[in-house]
Amino acid sequence: MSGALRSLPFRNHFLRQPLFVLTADQDWAPAWASEKLLNVIKELGVPLHIFRTNPCPVLDNAFKQGLITQGWHPNFRAGSSHGATTEEVIAHCNANFPSCRTVRAHCFMEHSMAWDALAGAGIIADSQVLTRFQDDLAPILHASGIWRFPVFFEDDTLFRLSPGELRLTEVEETIFTPGLKILNFHPTFFAANVPSTAFYGEIKGRWFEAGSDLESLVHRGRGTRDVMVELIALVHSRRFPFHCFETVVDKLLNAA
Repeated sequence: MSGALRSLPFRNHFLRQPLFVLTADQDWAPAWASEKLLNVIKELGVPLHIFRTNPCPVLDNAFKQGLITQGWHPNFRAGSSHGATTEEVIAHCNANFPSCRTVRAHCFMEHSMAWDALAGAGIIADSQVLTRFQDDLAPILHASGIWRFPVFFEDDTLFRLSPGELRLTEVEETIFTPGLKILNFHPTFFAANVPSTAFYGEIKGRWFEAGSDLESLVHRGRGTRDVMVELIALVHSRRFPFHCFETVVDKLLNAA
């Protein structure tokens, strides 16, 4: 692809209506949490693209069976278990998840040297820019040559805006406007039905502790699981499909 920005055909042809995509950030989730998410996704019939941090039998098998697609979720933060340098982090991702073409960094951490290195490692698209339910989102071309697909909705954004209540009023104002509508969730938040940052802070230590009674840590009121199911139902109520992120990337490359 040349360095020229040529996303206009993609915008005109594909983004006249909302284009829905479901993604998840693994974030070292226990296998139990990932399995909970996959079971519901399978029941709802929605394609899911997971940005991976680490090997997990549940997700590894789902990928091998074609139940999910996957990309890298590198941790470039200080003290990362992925490595102390950009090169080590990318090597970790490539060793565990070879041939991936997409990336979203943990905590959306980025710097230009990392993105140049990711492009050199074969990454062609990211989903890195987090918005507050913005309409008219379209891919943009990063200076590294990586195509950038902004995120419309993320679960912990709602935690900060409406902890406990998780009101969808602001989301509903723009969700059916034209543009990319990438929804992002976390398996742990989903499985624990997390309603707020404070709740997650209370259970986080026990959630990752071997032998914990995980079911006892699940929030019984309104939480992340309810929000995801409601948003998918809302989209389906207007007869819009969800698209595989990999397919959307390919459409862009063919149109640009």
